[in-house]
Amino acid sequence: MSRSIGDDSYEPIYDQIRGILGEHFENYCFIVMDSQGELFYDYNHLPAGRMLLREMQEEISEENLEIHWEFEDESDDQEDE
Repeated sequence: MSRSIGDDSYEPIYDQIRGILGEHFENYCFIVMDSQGELFYDYNHLPAGRMLLREMQEEISEENLEIHWEFEDESDDQEDE
């Protein structure tokens, strides 16, 4: 059984990410997603985190960026359950 991306066991990894980003950047935001599509995100300063996400959304929209997702055969996943 897989663990949730919000599980406390991931906290040491998130702490490392925060530490590395904090050493190099005044403000940061990071987002991770597991294979089931569950998201976890964090930031060091709420207004800056919101601004970073808003700026990213605008940049993606302006560039007409298209993301093509490739998924493995879902029937294999269902057999494992």
